[in-house]
Amino acid sequence: MKKATLFLTITTLSTLFLSHSAFAELHPGKVLHEDNNCLKCHVDKPYNPVKTDTYPKLVKSIRSCNDNLGIGLFDDEIEELADYLNDTYYQHKK
Repeated sequence: MKKATLFLTITTLSTLFLSHSAFAELHPGKVLHEDNNCLKCHVDKPYNPVKTDTYPKLVKSIRSCNDNLGIGLFDDEIEELADYLNDTYYQHKK
């Protein structure tokens, strides 16, 4: 019985570790960024931390793209995209 318990424990921990690693690599904002082809418009200087110099301005900029282009992102998706862009390009304080 102890071997079965040990096997289940190791299997469960391995599954949790692998699932966490896979999840950590795929930020929901990255998926939104790719699915909405943001680089179609933002190709020359993709993300300018001088123009968008604070986190609220970053969110406002994403909201503007969303509204003007009729992308249809919900507020939580705008936040996820802002988090991804901030983590990847800007590093603004929130």
